[in-house]
Amino acid sequence: MKKSLSFVSKSVAALAMLSTLPAFAGTATYSGALCTSVSGFHSPTVFRSGRLLNSNANTLEVVCPIQRNVAVPSLNESLSVSVTALDPHLTENVCCTATVAEKDGTSLASSSACSSWGADTANHNSFSINLPSVFANINGYVSLRCVLPGQYTSGSSTYASVLASFVVTE
Repeated sequence: MKKSLSFVSKSVAALAMLSTLPAFAGTATYSGALCTSVSGFHSPTVFRSGRLLNSNANTLEVVCPIQRNVAVPSLNESLSVSVTALDPHLTENVCCTATVAEKDGTSLASSSACSSWGADTANHNSFSINLPSVFANINGYVSLRCVLPGQYTSGSSTYASVLASFVVTE
């Protein structure tokens, strides 16, 4: 009986340690409203629907939080991000960069992509960012940085760039 209790105790301790690690790999959807402005002298407009708008004439750069999911025990991460945005600008694009980094900020892998569908004032579209599999320390992190062009004016109408959501798959 004592051996059984010892085994159970050790198993519970091992499971408790594993529970402190990030969750197993999966897919998560995030609202654009979670992103924080890191450039410019204005704040984005955030709607209750979760969309983030650049309602200013200047370019806006935002950083978006991502919950890191690690598959145990290899800790290798393959990351893809699908960004849904509204890009009404004729000459500029919504562009995002995804990065896997160590806890000190050292980048292990980084990749960028931009909206490439041309000016569209009515429809949200998506573009994808794919990162190669890398070994990241358990205390590392994943981030998404996006640049939204300033408002675009056509005739008497003004249109804002929008970061609606992003889907992260690890």
